Amino acid sequence: MTQCSTLSFKGQVIYCGIDVHKNSWKVHLRHCHRDLDKFSMNPDPKGLADYLKKKYPEAEYRSVYEAGFSGFEAHRALCALGILNIVINPADVPTSGRDREYKNDRADSRKLARELENGMLEPIYIPSPENLELRNLVRRETQVVKNIVRVKNRIKSHLFFNGIKFISWSGRSLKILELDAEKRDDFALLSLLRELRFLRLERLKIVEDEKRCLKKHKREEVQSHLQSIPGIGFRTAVILQAEIWDPARFQDKEHLGSYSGVAPHLVGSGEHEVVRSCGNRKRKQLHYILIEAAWKSISYDLEQRARYGKLLAKGANPQRAISIIAKKLLYTIRAVWIQKRDYVKLESGNTVKNC
Repeated sequence: MTQCSTLSFKGQVIYCGIDVHKNSWKVHLRHCHRDLDKFSMNPDPKGLADYLKKKYPEAEYRSVYEAGFSGFEAHRALCALGILNIVINPADVPTSGRDREYKNDRADSRKLARELENGMLEPIYIPSPENLELRNLVRRETQVVKNIVRVKNRIKSHLFFNGIKFISWSGRSLKILELDAEKRDDFALLSLLRELRFLRLERLKIVEDEKRCLKKHKREEVQSHLQSIPGIGFRTAVILQAEIWDPARFQDKEHLGSYSGVAPHLVGSGEHEVVRSCGNRKRKQLHYILIEAAWKSISYDLEQRARYGKLLAKGANPQRAISIIAKKLLYTIRAVWIQKRDYVKLESGNTVKNC
């Protein structure tokens, strides 16, 4: 009786492109630069791992999916199951004219598998669960702040429309406004004032949660060091922690500057080179908070104010000048963070070394 040999893919690699959706995954497999299989399945990392191990035993499995709404839990689950998964920025996937013309879910998964096999995909940074916890909380605060601004604008529009003079956002002024609205039976204004009160209270609660989160993950010392820098308050420092987390993960300060959107780059060649910003690839909240901190720093730090004045004297417009100040500030932030010390300005005018 002839004994059947056991199928084995030992020493071989199966490449898996996953087009992720809320209720399904479109999966495409490649092997030795050939299409191997394609199928739809429930979004189940264990189900995919079991299928690969059963059909292609002892192989090395590599997979990829695009960053988006699905987060990173699938990535962690796939890695835990022995699949070498990476997550990529959708903008980094090489796309031809044909790919754009015939774009669909199956084509997307095939393209991901193909480019993974060709070594053309660069993984993005995967934040730790601790980093994500703080980041989600900080971004929630940003949403609440935007809602506060929205409600304030609606209140001012309502007052202007009804010929009522706006005084200020102080508690006393808002109380007077509320009493007046009650006398006039202005129910719309009363509703807006209740919403504003709720949002302000919610933001205070979120700030307390941020402090608890920093303590939970032993980030209070870093927070203190960052807040020692002129122009950096609690909110700016906590956003820096949430969005950067660990400056050592960047190769150097220029890479951190590019990530943060304060290090513009040259585009073109010869006589047609122009300076461009980092566009949509920059972290918008991080970029905004650094620019805001730069404006504050020229008010609190005489050295920064003098640097800003020199830039204006050389012909830089205010936006360009403050971007340069923001980049310098970011390098100071990085130095303080890495050296684990407070910002110290020496008598000679020097500060902590920008390593």
